[in-house]
Amino acid sequence: VTVADNRKPAFRDCKGYAPSVKEEQAPGTFVLKVEADDPDEKDIIEYSFVTAASERPKFRIDSKTGVIVTSYTFDRDEPIREKEVYVTVRATDNGRPPLDDVCTFKVTIEDINDNPPVFDKAKYEESMSEDIQVNRVVMRISASDFDDGDNSIVKPIDRKPGQYYSMNVRAYNIINDQPQDAQIEVKIRVIESNKKPPTFINPPTEPIYLNENFSDYSKSLVVLKAQSNVPDKPEVIFELITGRTEQTNSKKTFVFTQGEDDVSITLGKALDYEAITDYTLTMSVKNTYDLVAEHLIKIKVKDVNDNIPYFTEVTTGTISENEPPGTPVMQVRAFDMDGTSANNIVSFELADNTDIFAIDSSTGNITALTTFDREERDFYNVKVIATDNSPSSLYNTGQHNMGQQVFRIEIADKNDHRPHFTRDEYISDKVAEDANINFLVIEVTAEDADAASQITYTIFIKYFIVKSEQQHLLAIDNDGCLRLIQPLDRDEPNGHKNWQVIVAAVDENREENRQPGNIVTLKAKDYDEPHNGPPFHYEIDQNAPEDIKRKFGITGDILIAMDIFDREEQKEYMIPILISDSGEPTMRNPYKESLQQREALNEVPDIGGFLVGKKDSCDKDNDAHPVDDVRYYAYEGDGNSTGSLSSLASCTDDGDLKFDYLSNFGPRFRKLADIDNAVCTAA
Repeated sequence: VTVADNRKPAFRDCKGYAPSVKEEQAPGTFVLKVEADDPDEKDIIEYSFVTAASERPKFRIDSKTGVIVTSYTFDRDEPIREKEVYVTVRATDNGRPPLDDVCTFKVTIEDINDNPPVFDKAKYEESMSEDIQVNRVVMRISASDFDDGDNSIVKPIDRKPGQYYSMNVRAYNIINDQPQDAQIEVKIRVIESNKKPPTFINPPTEPIYLNENFSDYSKSLVVLKAQSNVPDKPEVIFELITGRTEQTNSKKTFVFTQGEDDVSITLGKALDYEAITDYTLTMSVKNTYDLVAEHLIKIKVKDVNDNIPYFTEVTTGTISENEPPGTPVMQVRAFDMDGTSANNIVSFELADNTDIFAIDSSTGNITALTTFDREERDFYNVKVIATDNSPSSLYNTGQHNMGQQVFRIEIADKNDHRPHFTRDEYISDKVAEDANINFLVIEVTAEDADAASQITYTIFIKYFIVKSEQQHLLAIDNDGCLRLIQPLDRDEPNGHKNWQVIVAAVDENREENRQPGNIVTLKAKDYDEPHNGPPFHYEIDQNAPEDIKRKFGITGDILIAMDIFDREEQKEYMIPILISDSGEPTMRNPYKESLQQREALNEVPDIGGFLVGKKDSCDKDNDAHPVDDVRYYAYEGDGNSTGSLSSLASCTDDGDLKFDYLSNFGPRFRKLADIDNAVCTAA
């Protein structure tokens, strides 16, 4: 048995894939082209995504080219915050069995300037003294932008008070690419010169740093103190402004508690560095004159190691049996959602089966340390541990965060075993010589140690009778059932009391996937005189389907295969072949459409030549009865008791009941051939 190599494909540069796509792009935007190679030259690679059953598809991949495009419009900003997406692609070949490789990479969603600035208040209304000095601050106006990076720089407001009681203030970013802006009306109320706004006393100016796992909701983060600047009325009212973005406390992540002349800010909701990295809080204080002062407080959130690594959707790998040590098996991938590299770099190790598999701690590539035999064991369960790179903030043990998963590694079958019969000899007793056709004689069984049917395809065992002289008497199907197709003779000289039948079994899988080459030698007969017969010319009918003309060809009298075939795709092919003789004029056995064209030519059939050929054939028949044999040939229904034109096929070849050759003698004979064939098939 010759075993062809079946090796798995591999991605060319999986580690180097780092695509990006801008947010708000229409579906169909190009992302990346992945490419994989297969050492088996004839194998074809198909690409697909590995996704969870409930996962909404965000990308499309061309299964043949590996081109990935978006199928979804991404939004990097609030509230969705899609900043990165992990994608796993599988490359599968068409070997037997199919083998695959997987590649997981990150797609970065780039920010664009698609959001206008947002003022931190919906309404600005302030008071100022009528004799306020020039260049004194009247009020502070601030705006935020949902966009990241340089797209969120807001030009500072530098406008001097004038003679106006109301004004429009415009906030805009300074990015040339699609600049965004917002406007708001500001009202200034002029008050008496002896009325003063309150002031904060020594407010902090440095940012406050908090770990994202900070959870002491009773601890004061900062205390602000203020004076009213109203004689005999020290009362003040504090307010923590609720902004219009999460960074400006729209979700009340921070809360405050007021005293007589001070206020304390505490944590109101859990922090998450991966969501918000910094906050800008605005604390206002108002006195009895309804004059207001404000102070900004910056809070920075610090990343901690509070995420456990998790594995992607890939849970199985494959290696073919009989592959040498060092053969790649699969790549496992795990990710850590912590926001900084100090906490999110993952390494891998095996928890078991270390004597037969090895794993690269950085890439997650698993390789074999031995050669496997599927007939001994067909799979292994291998546990992989993924560990991040800093002590966990979830425990007090100092250990790192770890995730684990069991992967099933299957040993793929190769066709490396011959089929064998379950017995050395089969004996069938007491078969009557007049047994009916299709009488069950015996059932034989063969087995194949290759168990590829448990993986992706089924191996069929085909039986056939070895002795050619018995093949017209007995038939055997692919279930091993031996049946009569002609009565057996018990008496001499052609009969036997006991018939010995040799049955062979072949593994059909040895025939599929065979390299292109010769299939069969074509043979033909011609009932004309020798000078009008051979040599014959063979060709595939030009009206044949394109698939047939692509997969088959004829060289001389040899039918050849020009492709590799897969029995699971198609079990048989009907190949229309035109046969031409060397006579004058050239006669053809044509395709049906060509037959219709010949009928229009009113050709005269050479029946006389055919009858002479039949007479000579019968005279030379050694099995013919040793008596004079008178034969009459006439049209069907002519009344002759000898028979009809079906006699044209009769000498001693009782098994040959095909009358297709009658079609060469004109329309009426062609109709008769169709009738005779139908009758024989029914019989």
